[in-house]
Amino acid sequence: MIINSFRKPTLIATVASTASTSAVVAVVLALSACAVGPDFKKPELPKAISFTRESSGLELKGGADIKADWWKSYNSSELNKLIELALKHNPSVETATANLKVAKQNTIAQQGFYFPTITAGTSRTILNNGVSGGSSLNGVGGAGPGNGAPTYTVNSAGLSVGFVPDLFGGNRRAVESLRGLENSAKYQLAALQITIVTNVIQTVSQETTLREQLRMAEAAERAAFKQREHLRRMAAVGYISGIELAAQESSYAFTAAQVPSLRKLHEQTLDLLSVLCGELPSTKLEIPTIESLKIPSDLPVAVPSGWIEKRPDVKAAEEMVKSSNAQIGVAIANMIPQISISGFTGATAGAFSALRDSLNKSWSETLNVNQTLFAGGTLLARKRSAEANLESSLGQYKFAVLTAFQNVADTLYALEQDKRSWEIARDNAQANKKIYEYTQLQFEKGYVSEPILLGVEQTYLVAEINKMQAYALYLGDTAALYQSLGGGWPGVGK
Repeated sequence: MIINSFRKPTLIATVASTASTSAVVAVVLALSACAVGPDFKKPELPKAISFTRESSGLELKGGADIKADWWKSYNSSELNKLIELALKHNPSVETATANLKVAKQNTIAQQGFYFPTITAGTSRTILNNGVSGGSSLNGVGGAGPGNGAPTYTVNSAGLSVGFVPDLFGGNRRAVESLRGLENSAKYQLAALQITIVTNVIQTVSQETTLREQLRMAEAAERAAFKQREHLRRMAAVGYISGIELAAQESSYAFTAAQVPSLRKLHEQTLDLLSVLCGELPSTKLEIPTIESLKIPSDLPVAVPSGWIEKRPDVKAAEEMVKSSNAQIGVAIANMIPQISISGFTGATAGAFSALRDSLNKSWSETLNVNQTLFAGGTLLARKRSAEANLESSLGQYKFAVLTAFQNVADTLYALEQDKRSWEIARDNAQANKKIYEYTQLQFEKGYVSEPILLGVEQTYLVAEINKMQAYALYLGDTAALYQSLGGGWPGVGK
């Protein structure tokens, strides 16, 4: 009852001598410090002195690391609760967390091959030799060859030990590869968490804006309706022409059409926010108002030479390069001789009660050396495949780095223009508000008619809507800046 732990199918040598096996084991352990295949070298990062083509008002020039809970810089308790809910219950986070657990256990499983495999077993075999008469088995009386019965029983019990020394480091390369996949899964989880936080902030910003737009659109519709009814009465008595009335009818229809469109977008945005938080669309969430969301007073900063190390997606791509690099060593290790060692100690007898008899004890040692001489080019093809996969991983890493620089550059350009657009829209809204307030005073004193007041009110409401849209875009892009710079890695590995 001997259990061998072979790693290769082609056996070319078997050694069963105690002295020779022990000597070979000593040599194997002495040589097992090496590992075939190339050692991992971290890919070089591009040298950059600026994120953008020209100097930007928001060019980043150094600063502290981004905090893990960076979203608290928006100073909204409602927003904080929504983000915490999303990080805890979003199904994508649950999936990524489970994938990380899978990767960890795969690494642990591969590390198990560093140690011997020990098994215990017992067996009972009934044989028939087709003859009668004979002697007892191993000095134990009973059925057996030569005792007059053609059928006899053999009982065996013992321990088997199998060990595959990692002579050329093939298993270490396999562990290294799996460790890279594990680390990549960890960084992918971090990148996902940052993306979810950013999406929640941008969705909340959009929802609050749509909520205000809807409120103002409804007010504008009421103003347009009043103006239309006023012109209808004037047209009925001949004070205005049919063309003027038709123009107002068209204006009212255009204004009224904004309401159902905005209401649809608002409800769909609420549904999206619920799903991001891992809740059903019917769930009522506590959402902040647009006024309570403040642009962070101190936006994150970084320099081109150091920030890239904080991007979890770039780190994930780097770990994939490490994993692919280690697979070359695994492929090379499979092309060279494989050694396995096994041993057995136990007893064999005709009856279980006789297994303790010292005469029935047995043991064995076996050293197996395997070398594949021909496999149809399979092993060489696998090595070349691993080398090509490394080239692919390096390409993906370079793309991740370039995309990261693009994200920062895009965000810097966007923030610069968003801030300018919001300031213009804000000033325009303030100006139209003053015009509307002055016109109200004039209307109350009889200096202007109601249609003029209603027209000014509609213009003011449109200016407020434009201001809200500009603010929401600016707010959302500040979250995109945090994301592009690495996002602080909230709750990695939890």
